[in-house]
Amino acid sequence: MFLKFICCDVFARIACELVSKSPNIVDIEFVPMLAHMEPLKLKEMIREKIENSVGESGRKYDAVILGFGLCGNATVGLSCPVPMIIPRAHDCCTIHLGGKERFIETFGDILSARWCSTGYFERGRLLRIGFSDLEQLANYKTSAEYMGYVEEYDEETANYLWETLHPKMETSESVYIRIDGFEYSNSFEQYKADMDAAEVTLKTVDGNISLLKALVDGEWDDGRFLTVPPGKRIAGIYDMDRVMGVGE
Repeated sequence: MFLKFICCDVFARIACELVSKSPNIVDIEFVPMLAHMEPLKLKEMIREKIENSVGESGRKYDAVILGFGLCGNATVGLSCPVPMIIPRAHDCCTIHLGGKERFIETFGDILSARWCSTGYFERGRLLRIGFSDLEQLANYKTSAEYMGYVEEYDEETANYLWETLHPKMETSESVYIRIDGFEYSNSFEQYKADMDAAEVTLKTVDGNISLLKALVDGEWDDGRFLTVPPGKRIAGIYDMDRVMGVGE
């Protein structure tokens, strides 16, 4: 197959290696990780890349694959003239871990816990943003509960409900996702130093590239991926199983 891969650059190291080994012909284009801080702008960036790739003046790809999850609703409402495939994930943390089942196993009832990875840390430090800024990229606004409030009411009401139901408290633990074969830099050591300085306990877990590999290789089973037919749109479901579905 001839695929267009539009991907968050938090996966840059992994994605480039997987594309080089894929049985498919894959054109890859990255979107800056920090675009997640403004989901509406991120949506427009992805939409523009889709249009430029497969619009009237674009190339004839068999499908467009997205290296994103719901990502604060940034992918909800996106459509494509050719089939579009996206992992069933709320955010890139699930993708780093290899799937939603491992995400639930790792984070349990603390779905908005602090976490980091090599790509996440490198892309943040490259632009010289601090830990508090990195934390915003994986905050409660990517949770299924918060997204459900936004869907039912509006963002202002969702913020009020969340703050009322979840009084702010200090997080005493963070998770670092280590992916074997992709720990090229000293990101872990630097992140650990940041956590030690903040008096936060650091827990390490093993990541998994299987979800990204299946995406690039064209192994799009319905349990792990949503396939959106041409002209249809991504719709949020916000549960921990299907995560998203096909909308009009």
